[in-house]
Amino acid sequence: MIGRGGLVLGARPKAAVSLADGRLALAKFPKPDDTRDVASGEVLALTLAAKAGIRVVEHRLVPMGRHSVAVITRFDRAGNVRIPFASGASLLGLSQGDPGAYTLLADAIRQFGHDVPGDLRELWRRLVFSLLASNYDDHLRNHGFLMHEAGRWSLSPAYDLNPVPEIDRVHGNKTPIGEEHEEPSIAGALAVAGRFGLKAPAAKDILREVFTAVSAWRRTGGRLRLKGATLDAYASAFEQELMDEARSLLGK
Repeated sequence: MIGRGGLVLGARPKAAVSLADGRLALAKFPKPDDTRDVASGEVLALTLAAKAGIRVVEHRLVPMGRHSVAVITRFDRAGNVRIPFASGASLLGLSQGDPGAYTLLADAIRQFGHDVPGDLRELWRRLVFSLLASNYDDHLRNHGFLMHEAGRWSLSPAYDLNPVPEIDRVHGNKTPIGEEHEEPSIAGALAVAGRFGLKAPAAKDILREVFTAVSAWRRTGGRLRLKGATLDAYASAFEQELMDEARSLLGK
């Protein structure tokens, strides 16, 4: 149940809400100029990410008339206690507009991380998912870390996963795979897997798991009771050249 809360500033209209069990959450509302159901797309992506083995925020989709609202439970609280949080950009000390890179974030995990091997594998899994699910809202402020032990940081649950159809990708903001800022590719992700502590067979296994989950996007959307027109609007986010590249590399 959504309760009252103050407005939270950001790219999309948001409000702080209280859930029925007293926990805090964010309600993310549609904008008047939306051409697709963005909340449904985000919840679909979070659901697919969970199926791909990624730790994601607790989430739910709430219908409101002809639109939907994504309700995202806050993960930076333990009861009434706030858990220290830092974005990937803050952890790297990046200036405004510096895109950084996944490989640099991996280096930061090695330097500041709590569970270094686990978080490195998890970060690479998230990288591959973002490529396959066209998560173009993928900047380093959308990668978070929580301090559960003094001076050591752990990856937060994944949040703000937004599949972007081809027609809207010009507006996207994607974190480069490596420092060279080359065009994103599955081959490029595999080439740097060693920076994430992964040998080639293990990286291929993760790629296969993520590909399998993303491939079922329409079936998963049906289980979420998303309308056919809503799913059609996201088809080019999931049926695209990086999925084709992964399919070829996996021999599918």
